[in-house]
Amino acid sequence: MPKDDITTVARERNPYHLYGVPQRLFTVVPGIPAKQAKEQAFKLMDCARYLNHTGVMLGDHQMVAASYHINTMVRALLDHFEL
Repeated sequence: MPKDDITTVARERNPYHLYGVPQRLFTVVPGIPAKQAKEQAFKLMDCARYLNHTGVMLGDHQMVAASYHINTMVRALLDHFEL
């Protein structure tokens, strides 16, 4: 049996075969004060803003795309606080 067939069979039986169990990057954890979590989220927003600015100045589209994804994840986390 060729190697590709073995990988395909393993992937069909276990969808996490190659990448492992998916984990959340940002999540709310009980026991952490909301103020501290929000401060960390705002620091991440500042990092995303810096990454975006630097990416635009250098013409690096990957940096801009990364800043967009970080910004979106942090906004989703902050929306979770409001619920």
